[in-house]
Amino acid sequence: MNPFPSVDPIPLPAPVWLFKVLHHLTFALHLVSVELLLGGLMLGIMFSALGRMQNSRNMVQAGGMIAHRLPTVTAFLINLGVPPLLFAQVLYGRALYTSSVLIGAYWISVIFLLMGSYYGLYYSAKRAEAGKSWTATGLAALLLALTIAFIYSNNMTLMLRPQVWADMYRHSPGGVQWNTTDPALWPRWLFFVVGSFSSAGAALMLLAQRAHFEDDLRRLLFRAGGAAMTVGLLCQMVCAWMAIAAQPAGIVTTVMQNAIYLSSAYGWIATAVAGVLLAAWCALSGTPRITIAVSEAVLVFLNIAATVMVRDGIRDVTLRAAGFKVWDRQVVTNWSVVGLFLILLVATLGAIGYLIRVVAKARLMKETYA
Repeated sequence: MNPFPSVDPIPLPAPVWLFKVLHHLTFALHLVSVELLLGGLMLGIMFSALGRMQNSRNMVQAGGMIAHRLPTVTAFLINLGVPPLLFAQVLYGRALYTSSVLIGAYWISVIFLLMGSYYGLYYSAKRAEAGKSWTATGLAALLLALTIAFIYSNNMTLMLRPQVWADMYRHSPGGVQWNTTDPALWPRWLFFVVGSFSSAGAALMLLAQRAHFEDDLRRLLFRAGGAAMTVGLLCQMVCAWMAIAAQPAGIVTTVMQNAIYLSSAYGWIATAVAGVLLAAWCALSGTPRITIAVSEAVLVFLNIAATVMVRDGIRDVTLRAAGFKVWDRQVVTNWSVVGLFLILLVATLGAIGYLIRVVAKARLMKETYA
């Protein structure tokens, strides 16, 4: 018996390929913000704690600067997280809705966990601005954020396992079960968690380009960013191998038979290797250079984009093996609506880029956290 609910009789208002392109673009941007938050929190807490233990003014200052920026990062994370989730619901709703119901209690709790983490970030920034330790509140916010990430990993892996849905529902229909029997869950979650050091490291290298910072602080940020990227990418390589090894038999082989997914996999390897080599050199040299910082930021985004593509291949092939064909949908395209949507999307992305540019070029104010 087919475990998936019946296809919605309402046809898609745009081609499947367009929904996929929009999903991949917005999801890549969302992942960047997620990794900036998680990695930034972990690095900021480390700077704050070690700085006070070692009586290092520069470390405390670096931790405060990170804490000050994390609430803004979270705002981007939330807004950039809505579009890819909506596109995923359009394409994979019959699988995603089912898995969401099976872990419904935890899925709904994401709203409250996010509110708590957001509050913790603002409170941490307030304490940092007052020159006080924010390690405890930062750890609380980090724990909540990691829990949200774990819930999402549960849902996105459970939607690929329709063979366990009926047994899970019979065991407990209350939505309080985890997908912990899936061997791919922990490697997948760890892959994104350790990968956050890469994005945060690149952000620190860009932050080190601020000319009004003291030279010692700039070198600390640049070298720490390079070290974080090196460690993050190396650990992510290990987690990637574990996640691939945990996939059901034949899935990865089938995915790699597609030229797009195969190119994306090689692209991930190439950007990861290039990022590690350049980041390791930066960690050792310690001389802030804008061209290197921008290059690392581009490598990180390309690496994340490649991750999104390979993830898409694994999802499609796994669901197809279970009888779910994402491309087998009736489509009645309303090009006027699609055109208006694309215009608004470009305008929105342009506005976001403009706001980021305005913030970057705003009148510089002295930040004092130590």
